[in-house]
Amino acid sequence: MKSILIFLGVYFGIINASFSQSQSDSINNKFLNRVIITEASLYSVSMIGLGAVWYQGNENQKFQFFNDNQQWLQMDKAGHIYSAYHISNLNFNLLQKSGYTPKKAMLFSSISASLMMLPIEIFDGFSTAYGASVGDAVANTIGAFLPYQQLLFNQNYIYPKFSFSRTNYADLRPNTLGSNYIENILKDYNGQTYWLSTDFNLFSSQNRFPNWLQFSIGYSGNNMLYGNPDQNLENGYLANRQWFLSLDLNLEKIESNKKWVKTALAVINIIKIPFPTVEWNGKTVILHPIYF
Repeated sequence: MKSILIFLGVYFGIINASFSQSQSDSINNKFLNRVIITEASLYSVSMIGLGAVWYQGNENQKFQFFNDNQQWLQMDKAGHIYSAYHISNLNFNLLQKSGYTPKKAMLFSSISASLMMLPIEIFDGFSTAYGASVGDAVANTIGAFLPYQQLLFNQNYIYPKFSFSRTNYADLRPNTLGSNYIENILKDYNGQTYWLSTDFNLFSSQNRFPNWLQFSIGYSGNNMLYGNPDQNLENGYLANRQWFLSLDLNLEKIESNKKWVKTALAVINIIKIPFPTVEWNGKTVILHPIYF
């Protein structure tokens, strides 16, 4: 979830700019420069915050790789895809509003999002607590290029979202899973759920459903106190995957002429709206009246 720290620092700081410039036929250098300066500043602050929150107290080492593909039931990989997607999608919208054609804006945004996520692996590579992960880099690339669906289908059919509910696992290992609610959101994979939302009209050629109504498939894990599955089992915890099916809302499809309303809806839209949800944990089906 280190990727989430980078994402939050960039996304919430400049999302408002995406509604402040209309599409033009040529590059608006003034607007583009403002975007670059703002994003670079917020990115730098995010990187400094990442170093302070995540790597404080860790010793340095010679750069090395570490294969973490089997850890945390791949929840961390889902986090990388989620973060890279939204950075790429935001950059795509901003570049289009700067005057770039959709094809160029998509290419530049996907590449830039991949590069913005890369320092995380560099930091990890020099930290004795982690090590650079090829799997993370692959997840970053998948998320960064996932917005290409807009060029293929003229809309986002697959939209990643996130939700969190605090668990008791963090109390058992606060140093690893977080000692307060903010740290829990970032570190406790047991409480995180990643979603892929899509429109109901995907199955209706006549668009009979409201364009803001969606269904969502979620993924999470449970019983994870240790990232390594063998170590987790040795300590008496058998990690298991959880799959969810739920309704959702595409808040960006709600029309409004007010800039602040569109900004608020765009920000909230990266979070899964709570709805009744069906869970499959590999053994039983569980109905949640409300799941977040």
